[in-house]
Amino acid sequence: MNEFQSVSKELIEKVGGLDNIQSVAHCMTRLRLTLADRSLVKDEELKELKFVKGVNDSSGQLQIIFGTGVVNKVYKEVNKIFRAEGKEEIKAEGGNTFQRISRLFGDIFIPIIPVIVASGVLMGVRSYLLGAGILTADSSWYKVLAILIDTGFAFLPALVAWSATKKFGGSPALGIVLGLMLISPNLPAAGAVGRGKVDPLMVDLLGINFALKSYHGSVLVAVVAGWLVSFSEEKIRKIIPNVVDMILTPILTLAISFFIIIFGIGPIVQILEGLLVSAFRFLFTIPLGIGGFIVGGLQQALVITGLHHALWVIDINFLEQFGMNLYQPVRNASVLGQAGACMAFALFAKDRKLKSSSVASTVGALFGITEPAIFGTNLVYGVPFLFGMLGSAVGGMFSTLIGLAAPGMGAAGIPGILYFIGEGLPLYLIQSVITIAVPLVLTTMYIKKKRI
Repeated sequence: MNEFQSVSKELIEKVGGLDNIQSVAHCMTRLRLTLADRSLVKDEELKELKFVKGVNDSSGQLQIIFGTGVVNKVYKEVNKIFRAEGKEEIKAEGGNTFQRISRLFGDIFIPIIPVIVASGVLMGVRSYLLGAGILTADSSWYKVLAILIDTGFAFLPALVAWSATKKFGGSPALGIVLGLMLISPNLPAAGAVGRGKVDPLMVDLLGINFALKSYHGSVLVAVVAGWLVSFSEEKIRKIIPNVVDMILTPILTLAISFFIIIFGIGPIVQILEGLLVSAFRFLFTIPLGIGGFIVGGLQQALVITGLHHALWVIDINFLEQFGMNLYQPVRNASVLGQAGACMAFALFAKDRKLKSSSVASTVGALFGITEPAIFGTNLVYGVPFLFGMLGSAVGGMFSTLIGLAAPGMGAAGIPGILYFIGEGLPLYLIQSVITIAVPLVLTTMYIKKKRI
């Protein structure tokens, strides 16, 4: 029996046994369990389990923080035990409205985060190569690298529609096809239409003229498309005879969903999405960097709830509309603030176990993964988490004051350096140092005062 099998068996026992587990899922750092009875969990024993960096209740789930890499292996072993006992997974439906929304966006975006991060980092590398004169926009290699770099971002609405359809219980293949329809080359690019470079596709339907355009960058439209496919497929399948189900159900599902999106829901959702992006853009233009202070300070509070996954729509739309991402440096500040607070424990805590776990959590946070630092250290003591938020707020304020922006999205901390290699690097490093220094100093004082 390997160590992950052993940990998985102990974990199941400490959360109340298999019968208490209704569903098992994971994100980049957390194992997420929906339980029948939360009171059966042995919290203190669970926190002492090997590899566990923290435990948190969020969105109606018990979330156990293991960190990147480890969580995948534990999830695999837990799922093996889960399936071996013939347990059928029950969809997590409980919780209040806020918890459901948080869980919904998490379940949709978590499977595609690796694509977002990979595409974002590669965008930064390309920007450096162009700026350094190593690569030119009219070269053959630029076109070859564009396939590697831009494909994930260009087809992101299709990936979101696929993930959303899967989440809502529809056929993922139908979801991804509808997502591809939303970004079809036969529809004029929304960005080009907005900038007046091309005209929308004018279509007459029942005497009403519709100005159609594509939905590149419209993530919320893709989420709605996934729900619509699932809803339509379920209703249609109930009335279609079994003998023609395989033929008629996909045809009717795609046709009905496509026309409802294109001529109805899509434009409305796109307007709402645009208003959300405009609100963030307005925040980043408030004098004295106040907007960056607010957004940077609150970002990691959203991580606790899981609702931060929904904010990928901001990065995507900034890149689609402006070619640069004002939000990425603020994300960087939000990450490094918690890194700074945890770093203080790594450097000055007297307890060896706390010191050791804080070292690992700090490294993770410096590479953009803050959950171990938050749930394993900062939030445990409370005040250091607030110091981290303050550092993030100051870093966010600095980045908006100087207009710092990235050519990509996804990566923060040390990997985020790839976005700024060149003229922007000194400013990025200054922002990073300021962000880390504020909570590092304050948390160090707290540790000394409390003699931790």
